[in-house]
Amino acid sequence: MRPPSSGTARPARRRGTPTLLVPVTLDRASRLTLTDQLVASLRKAVHEGLLSAGTRLPSTRTLAHELSVSRTVTAEAYTRLVDEGYLESRHGSGTYVCRLNEAARQGAVIRPKPERLPVATVASTPRLAFRTGVTAPDSAPDGWGPALRKTARITPPNRYLDAQGEPALREAIAAYLARSRGLTVEPENVVVTSGATQSLDLIMRTLVSAGDAVACEEPGHPAVRALINCLGLAAVALPVDDDGARPQDLPRGRRAPRLAHVTPSHQFPLGVRMSVGRRLDLVAWARREGAFVLEDDYDSEYRFDGPPLPTLTGLDPERVIYLGTLSKTLTPAIRCGYLVAPREVALRITKLKELCDGPLSWPVQQTLLHLIESGGLERHVRRTRQRYADARASLRTALAPVENAVALTGIDGGLHVVLRARAGLSAEQIVERAGVNGVSVTSLAAFYAGTDRLEGLLLGYAGMSEDELVEAAEILARTIRDLDELGPSQETAPRDAY
Repeated sequence: MRPPSSGTARPARRRGTPTLLVPVTLDRASRLTLTDQLVASLRKAVHEGLLSAGTRLPSTRTLAHELSVSRTVTAEAYTRLVDEGYLESRHGSGTYVCRLNEAARQGAVIRPKPERLPVATVASTPRLAFRTGVTAPDSAPDGWGPALRKTARITPPNRYLDAQGEPALREAIAAYLARSRGLTVEPENVVVTSGATQSLDLIMRTLVSAGDAVACEEPGHPAVRALINCLGLAAVALPVDDDGARPQDLPRGRRAPRLAHVTPSHQFPLGVRMSVGRRLDLVAWARREGAFVLEDDYDSEYRFDGPPLPTLTGLDPERVIYLGTLSKTLTPAIRCGYLVAPREVALRITKLKELCDGPLSWPVQQTLLHLIESGGLERHVRRTRQRYADARASLRTALAPVENAVALTGIDGGLHVVLRARAGLSAEQIVERAGVNGVSVTSLAAFYAGTDRLEGLLLGYAGMSEDELVEAAEILARTIRDLDELGPSQETAPRDAY
């Protein structure tokens, strides 16, 4: 058992390595995790001016030594504060305090516009990892090669490409959405992008101004909050429960956000599906407030139990902007996404895209066109849906021995599940011990901006082979079993890796 940490960080022992010059008290008897307490202490120090802009913080290793905690605690705390806009990680230099404007210093949600998007780093990479946002290592689409060869036989056009996307590809995407999601879409409403992140960036820069509010799910994807902060916008938390995002909690009137970003098909990270009633309420809110809903149709292709619900866009195409991607369906190496917006909005986004980026390359667009028109994309989705359904079954079987200690949720669809820990079982301890045993998992805490959060883990299961997935899940199950047998009050030194 580690001794209780002191009220103040101990001095650094190596010359040239900064030490933390503010008091940090970590209470191991608190209901809050050590990471939560450290994040709150550092955030408070920034607000009170104890940590001024430009201050270089100790490395995660040094701070962990000073506070007598694991490096996992300090690394996760730094990552969350980078995502929130309080810190920035400079490659090869260290971690520094960002400059906050007066509203942010007083505790408002507005963040200053950093010089560049913060990039979080991790200290080490275990051999096995439950990662999200990746596809199976052997799941490349069979039709990609023939589509690419067909493109190679065509002479590229002697003209500049349409920044909105080549008309034939936009028409093919519109037809694909009609078949797969029941959407009636005109090619003029489609804008081809390099992925969901660029789509979101273009939409926000087109429709909102610095200081405006944008609602994002809580918990939600840290990259969405980081992008909102980097654009100088105010991130407003939209709480999520077992029925999805809660539109009844959105501000109204003059405080209403201009945009609300949601993942209704398979919420990231909780994996829940937004109920029909909530969908209707959210669209009604957007109409009443003159706002737009950004429907990130995350994981909609992979529904295993029960039919998919209709899209929000189908309820009101004038108030909902649809975000789709082919990157995760095919492979992250193929950067291609699209958005569907009202005609006037699509034109404004296209003008901005033409100025700052331009279209995807012609070979990529042409190959995607052939893949969609030949039916190769839909064959690929059907094949991988079965592959991922089998992987899901293997994961459930491997974790069955610890079903009394944890519960799998969000497993009806998508490529990730949530493992919720029962009362008294620490997700932070599971993350730390699993890492020592060679398996990387992520705590749900990483996806919350606030401190009121669920205790659990996020498991992305698509990116491993069948053998790797079973091995990783069995190691994780043994890790959970060992910690559960020890009880909530005991803290032990890590064992050797399995």
